[in-house]
Amino acid sequence: MSFFRQSSWMIFCNTLAGVLMFAVHFIAFDMLPKDGEYGLFAALLGVLTLMMSATPGIQTVFTHETASATSEAERHRMTYHAHGIIKLTFVIWLVFVSVVAFFHKPIFSFYKMDQALPLITTLLAGLLLFWLPVFMGVLQGAQRFSWLGWSLLANGAGRLVFVFLLIILLGASAQSVMLGVLAGVFIALLMVYSAARPHLVKHKSITCNWGRWLRGILPLALAPIVFQMMMSADTIFFRALMSKTESSYYAMAGTLGRGLFMLLGPLAGVMFPKLVKSHREGQSSSILISTMAGTLLLGGVVFCFFLSLSWGWPYLIDYMRGMKGSGLLNGFAQRVISNEVGLSMVLDLLPWFSAAMLFLSCSNVLLSNLLALKRYRTLFVPFMVVLAYLGSLILIPSDGKELVQLIFLFNIILLLVLIMLVWRTGTWQIRVALSNDQVNPNE
Repeated sequence: MSFFRQSSWMIFCNTLAGVLMFAVHFIAFDMLPKDGEYGLFAALLGVLTLMMSATPGIQTVFTHETASATSEAERHRMTYHAHGIIKLTFVIWLVFVSVVAFFHKPIFSFYKMDQALPLITTLLAGLLLFWLPVFMGVLQGAQRFSWLGWSLLANGAGRLVFVFLLIILLGASAQSVMLGVLAGVFIALLMVYSAARPHLVKHKSITCNWGRWLRGILPLALAPIVFQMMMSADTIFFRALMSKTESSYYAMAGTLGRGLFMLLGPLAGVMFPKLVKSHREGQSSSILISTMAGTLLLGGVVFCFFLSLSWGWPYLIDYMRGMKGSGLLNGFAQRVISNEVGLSMVLDLLPWFSAAMLFLSCSNVLLSNLLALKRYRTLFVPFMVVLAYLGSLILIPSDGKELVQLIFLFNIILLLVLIMLVWRTGTWQIRVALSNDQVNPNE
């Protein structure tokens, strides 16, 4: 599969899987009793999201290690590391479960739970989500994007189908929904494990300096935090700056804007292992330029759509006011008119959000390039930008408009910083002359 075919496939799978998972909320909200069960499900899903915070780093580590493993000995070592991380995450999970068990009474009181089963199901799903990125990273590093895409779809579709069936079979409760979530993750884990097995060579008796290895992978593991903070740190602050109603519309604009980053993310995901492999083998590659072009083209189209929608909103709302009749289209128009003030706020913020996420997507491509070529020392500067951004979120904005403009500004700064770093390190393009022996991995 070519780069653009692989990227298109991953964008399709990532988007459809997200839609399927989002559909679970509609089913749960419609079918669960409104006396707390849906709220409990949402809270437990938040716990699961918190447990997943380290998983992007784990996947990045094994993507890099698999893509750079060109000899049998390196594949043995990669397998050894994979087994070690699985054991380590299991121990961490056991410690976490022990803490939860010790404090179960205040936890039950805080989440207003009457039974332990929903929490147990959530913890089991968390364990599988610790292991899932190990095998997904192996598949990504081996450039087996077909299986990687199908595993995303299996997770989303499995979750949706099992939630629907279990609510019918076991009754409408948060426990039924969380069992469906667990089933979806389990199916995805089985798929990626089966596909990754040929790349997990049975390791010989080898020794490993775990401290040195962990220090070496730390930049790869921490780098995704840059994008998590730049993408979603504002969600901690925005409710304090506006009314409950305004915060709902701000959240809607933010969700739509962040969807652009999620849409464009697979482009960098496909590029990353290809760059690692080209760098390792000393092959020429201009894939960074192709990835940036694809990101700007696709992201630019979405941004222009949001911008034209924002500019054309006054004319659109005037047209809807003039509509007459009682058809379906007129009913939709009346609903839009009744929410005119809120939707105006959404469309006022959306171009700022989408532009910021387009810049962040370009930054993701450039930082992935630096990570693939092991320019780890350059990561200090992006982390400084993130710290400055977090400090500004606390001190500067007084309303939603200023907040989203601050997001826009710091994403421009981050992109300019990364452009400068890529330019200074000369990593726009890998040339044959730039072999492993000629590259200082700690530049």
